[in-house]
Amino acid sequence: MKTTKNGFDRVMTGYIGYNGASQRYNGVDAYQNGAILGTTATFYKNNFFNATTLSVGASTGEATSMYGSENYTMLLAGIANKTGYNFEFKEGRIILQPNFIISYTFVNTFDYTNAAGVRIESDPLNAIQLAPGIKLIGNTKNGWQPYLGVNMVWNLLQDAKVTANDVRLPEMSIRPYVQYGAGVQKNFKDDKITAYGQAMIHNGGRNGLALTLGFRWNIGK
Repeated sequence: MKTTKNGFDRVMTGYIGYNGASQRYNGVDAYQNGAILGTTATFYKNNFFNATTLSVGASTGEATSMYGSENYTMLLAGIANKTGYNFEFKEGRIILQPNFIISYTFVNTFDYTNAAGVRIESDPLNAIQLAPGIKLIGNTKNGWQPYLGVNMVWNLLQDAKVTANDVRLPEMSIRPYVQYGAGVQKNFKDDKITAYGQAMIHNGGRNGLALTLGFRWNIGK
C-alpha cells in the first residue's frame, strides 16, 4: 500500500484465473473452459474505496445437441469499476457496505461450423453491466469474516449481428435479475493469506446458483 495525493492510499494487484461454465438451454448442453489475466488498482480514503480492474482472456467451448457436438473459441476483454463505503458499527465488528459496480465487456466468438453443418458468423459483442448492491459484513475476534449480500443486475447489450448460413438470427438479451447469498473469508498469518468461499442465488432474467472459491497470498512486505 502506498500513499498518493489528496490523502488516498493505493494498492496495485495482479491475478490469473480459470473460468469454467456449464449451461443448458433449448436442448443444447454447453461447456466452457478458459483463462483470464488482469490487474486491479484500488484506492482507499477513510471508509471509502474505489477499485478499477482491467482483464483479458480466452475460452474454448463445446456444445452438444441433437445434431452432435461442435467446438468454438472466444476472446474476451473488459474493464470494471467498483465503488463503496463502509459504515462501521460496534467498533468495526459489523460493517454495512453499499456498493456499485459498472463494467464493460468485449466478447468475440470466432466463426465456426456447427454440428448441423451450418456456418455460424457473429460480430463482436459489447456489453455494459450495472450492479448496485449492499453487503452486511461481520468481523470476529478469531479472524473469520462472514457476510450476506444482495445485488440488482442490469445488462445493456448492443445489437450483435449473428448469422447462420447468411440468415440473420434473433438478438440475444438478458433481463434484469437479483442475486443474493452468503460468504465467508478467513485471514491467516498477519493477513498475508486469505481464503474465501461464496454462494449466490440468481432469480429473474437469470436463474441458478453461483459458487465461488478463492485464495489470495500477499507476496512481499
